[in-house]
Amino acid sequence: ARSTCSASAPNSLRRAEAQIGKGDIVTLSRVRVVFLVLALGVLGVVGVADVVFFGWSDQHVPPDGAAPWVERAVEAMNGLPGEPCPEALGSAVAQPAFVLGLGDFTEWPSHAAVQAYNRLVSRALRFPAYDVGGNHDSGGREPAATAHDWLRRRHGDLRYTFESGGVRFVMLGLAYQPLPDEAWAVGEEALAWLRGEIQRIGPDVPVVVGTHLCLAAMSDRDAFVDALAGANVLCVIGGHHHRARVQTHRDIPFVQVASPRPDSPSPVTVFRITAERLVAIPYDYEADAWLTDASQSLDVKIRGPKAVPAPDPTPAGEPQTLEIGAAAPDFSLPGVDGRIWSLRDFSESPLLMVIFTANHCPTAQAYEDRIMQLARDYGPRGLAVVAISPNDPRAVRLDELGYSDMGDSFEEMVRRAEHRGFNFPYLCDGEAQAVSRAYGPRTTPHVFLFDRQRRLRYVGRIDDNEHLGRAKVHDARNAVEALLDGRPVPVEKTNTFGCSIKWSHKRPDVDRALQRWAEEPVTVEPVGLEALLALLENDTNKLRVVNFWATWCGPCVAEFDDLVEIHRMYRNRDFEMVTVSVDSPSRRDNVLRFLKEHGASCTNLLYDSESKYELIEAVDRGWQGGIPFTLLIRPGGEVLAHYTGTIDPAEVKRAIVEALGRYYP
Repeated sequence: ARSTCSASAPNSLRRAEAQIGKGDIVTLSRVRVVFLVLALGVLGVVGVADVVFFGWSDQHVPPDGAAPWVERAVEAMNGLPGEPCPEALGSAVAQPAFVLGLGDFTEWPSHAAVQAYNRLVSRALRFPAYDVGGNHDSGGREPAATAHDWLRRRHGDLRYTFESGGVRFVMLGLAYQPLPDEAWAVGEEALAWLRGEIQRIGPDVPVVVGTHLCLAAMSDRDAFVDALAGANVLCVIGGHHHRARVQTHRDIPFVQVASPRPDSPSPVTVFRITAERLVAIPYDYEADAWLTDASQSLDVKIRGPKAVPAPDPTPAGEPQTLEIGAAAPDFSLPGVDGRIWSLRDFSESPLLMVIFTANHCPTAQAYEDRIMQLARDYGPRGLAVVAISPNDPRAVRLDELGYSDMGDSFEEMVRRAEHRGFNFPYLCDGEAQAVSRAYGPRTTPHVFLFDRQRRLRYVGRIDDNEHLGRAKVHDARNAVEALLDGRPVPVEKTNTFGCSIKWSHKRPDVDRALQRWAEEPVTVEPVGLEALLALLENDTNKLRVVNFWATWCGPCVAEFDDLVEIHRMYRNRDFEMVTVSVDSPSRRDNVLRFLKEHGASCTNLLYDSESKYELIEAVDRGWQGGIPFTLLIRPGGEVLAHYTGTIDPAEVKRAIVEALGRYYP
């Protein structure tokens, strides 16, 4: 399932609505060649997703694992989205849903070669990858299982299918054949599997077949085409001969993709699939040129993906939590590190722990250090930890952010991970929440622990007490230790405690809260110097923000919505927002009108004197006269921070929540 995430900060969202009232890091250099595939649905048609995918083949990672040409190709694919392309292909390259690899990813399937390729496609590459094996990957002169075992761990088998954008992709791995032969047979074993899949798919679903052999290298090409009888095959994509080429055999387009090896030609091929056409145009990265000669380009009419009804964006009700023994649902989700992560990216880890967590939740924040410690303690022993934020950021009310300086938008997830130094992938499920609904978390945090076969072996809490140092039963650790030792998990399922999941059907709650706040009474009261100085002494149990401003001050007006947002976030805690206008007392009506327009239901004061210099000298506390000027004052009068000029809302929120506390007492 593919979801999107809101990348906007809360204030931009709330301001619009308020109108109603580290892993492996590879340093890469420039690319020489890569094959790009764009598969786009009909733009604007409801239910047909635009699908972009890149394809490459014959990477030939050598036995020692050193393949700078593959690194360069990965770098090129990472930087390709947004680059211009011919109008027939969409004018600009969109972000790919996945990368298609057509085999011979190793020169010889040594452990070092396979692991090097795995690191590149599961860490350095920003997008999920699907691969099939080639003749080199099967062992060359003698059969070798290393690459095939990797493919089975990653994809479940050497042959498999997946769906994207209404197109069924059939990935046809081949049986071992010894080198060196120029022509290769697909083989009866693979053909029998292919016939079964084609029959199962039926005649109405568009099909793209991916296999290592190109048309020219396929000795049993007629038997291969016979196996596709009755299917709506858009094209067959293969590699093997290292160069880009387009051929047609018995009315089926065969697209041969290029290799990134330094001794291979540089042209690459780009596909676009719409409801009516299949377009293929090679692109030479070194020359920055699109190639349109007949031997390399293609533009044919097809029966492409159909429009389907869009799913309900806000399904009501709570999903069912996965049962023990269930298979891990696949995912394709954006991470805070800029890459798209999938279940396949963790295929080399014996154990996988998926933890649903959230920026804003105090319980989830209390467990952040423990999650990082789990990754540190058990990563070297084979545990992969991945965190997923299940919350729709538009379903989180501002007053639910009272224990956090950040909401659950993707942008804020990026900031939280950077600030806390997360040592695990942190993924955003977005507004569709399809992955979260497939797993069924009840709270944040919620742990799902899977074994090597990616069957659920433990689900529940991390431990029995959110307060650090008070836990007596460490359920998640006990489950990991048991699986690593080959023992049964002592307790397979526990209840969880934390914040409820913010499913999209809760968005109306946000609208109602905004409306309610917009209808709250807004007042402004005069304040003299003596009373104002007493207010700054803060003889209360509340953390107090005092903001000096004026209606005629542009920066004051610009930051005011941020102050209102801060008030709404922390108003239910020991916190008070006070605004002090230094407008002329004669402009009280103007000040009140402004405050009402911005829904400022906090404490609002208007300095009752024209003598501003007397006010500045009396207030002191770092104020040199410029406005806006903002003070953060602890109970008892200690100034925690002062800000001259417009505030950085993120900085102020962080200071507030650090003073108030991030966790439940």
